[in-house]
Amino acid sequence: MKPRFLLRLLLLVAVSTFNDAWAQNVARKILPNDVLLIRVLNEPDMMAEKKVSAEGKIDYFFIGEVDLNEKSIADAQKIIRDKLDADYLVNPQVYVEVKQAALQYVTVTGQVNRPGRVEIPPDHEMDVIEAIGAAGDFTRYAKKSQIEVRRKDGTKIYSYDDLKKTENRIVVRPEDVIWVAESKI
Repeated sequence: MKPRFLLRLLLLVAVSTFNDAWAQNVARKILPNDVLLIRVLNEPDMMAEKKVSAEGKIDYFFIGEVDLNEKSIADAQKIIRDKLDADYLVNPQVYVEVKQAALQYVTVTGQVNRPGRVEIPPDHEMDVIEAIGAAGDFTRYAKKSQIEVRRKDGTKIYSYDDLKKTENRIVVRPEDVIWVAESKI
């Protein structure tokens, strides 16, 4: 009886992990430099790997240039399906997946042990605390009450104590600059 229970448990964990990965892939936005794998059911000659251009576009069989910048995987599948359905195929079943995610970075500087660029993982959202940890954590001279997050739309200052609270979690965006001030002591 125990082996059956363990087998069911392992199967449940495997299915749950697959569903989580699939949901993240479908919800993820397509970014420049992503490499996409595009397939059309029963059309093996239309399978292609396409690198998304800096403008967020790909060039695909028959339909030419397709703008996929900041579109979800589900949106990309629908756009390609609709374009193929309009003139070339009858009810095509299109599947798009991110074969290789583009690398994205945040810069962490100031009073951290390893200042510089930190890669944002493609499989989950990174917050400010995680970015500081990836930069080697605070130095002993860090002023934890003054953590500055600079973005294209402005700059805000946070304290470490506030950022530790779940409801105050600040997710980093590509090209953010996190600066940890120096204590005057």
